[in-house]
Amino acid sequence: MQLSALGYFGLRTARIAEWRTFAEHVLGLAATTDDAGGLRLRADDRAWRIALHEADTEEFAYVGWELPGPTELASAAAELAAAGVAVTHADEQLLRERDVLGLIHVEDPNGVRVEIFHGARTAITAFVSPTGARFVTGDQGLGHVVFNADDFDATYRFYTELLGFRPSDFCDLGRKRVAFLHTNSRHHSLAFAGLVLDPQRKPGQDIDPGELFHFMLEVDDYDTVGYAYDRCLAGGAPIALTLGRHANDRMLSFYARTPSGFEVEYGHGAITVADPWTATRAAGTSLWGHRRPVRPEGSTS
Repeated sequence: MQLSALGYFGLRTARIAEWRTFAEHVLGLAATTDDAGGLRLRADDRAWRIALHEADTEEFAYVGWELPGPTELASAAAELAAAGVAVTHADEQLLRERDVLGLIHVEDPNGVRVEIFHGARTAITAFVSPTGARFVTGDQGLGHVVFNADDFDATYRFYTELLGFRPSDFCDLGRKRVAFLHTNSRHHSLAFAGLVLDPQRKPGQDIDPGELFHFMLEVDDYDTVGYAYDRCLAGGAPIALTLGRHANDRMLSFYARTPSGFEVEYGHGAITVADPWTATRAAGTSLWGHRRPVRPEGSTS
């Protein structure tokens, strides 16, 4: 299987109004209300890239990985079924909700709902960012997502052996190891962190499987990153990590806290990869910066 790109992802949230303000005025995404009262966010010519479903919780709902067409989707379904993975084919209602021509979904080892699709709809109106941002998408897809893995090795096998991701690099952070995986020229479209360095750990201990750490949006120049950083400093959103540059993909970015509590990375300047690619392992994530802001004494925010 050869996935093309990260196509979309969905979140459940009780903070729809806060998300609209955050998406439009901090990130520069275009927001529209869907038929169920949620939000659809645009970053390019696609009809939507991020869906926000109204709920009484804050959680990562699903992630959609794209294939070129129906032949590739049928082959993917057959490969997964032959490997013993439970594959569900979308009904007409789900196809309409996702606005695609074909879709299957499976569950990864952490309970993350993985949707594989083809035929996403493009909009007939041009994408216009409320802040003038231009996002890097196209063949690289929509940024990346990073989540917790309960069983690092099982998760790695699922994504590399079954879904065809290739390793870009790894990073050790104390007891956690992070795997960065690519499926096109973007350095990584997927990353996950697991507690692999503690042989005494029991499954489900000290980690929330499938919990979203952050998602990343890449823009096409450094000034756009700076303008967004200033909007956060002016009260648009709390800064989670200050400006910095990553050691692996070399992206200059900062992290802001979303209305749901997890983070979004906003950056520019990442390197691209070309296979064959030799994966290495780093002792840290950043060359400089990316520090937690100092909180005022007594502050809980």
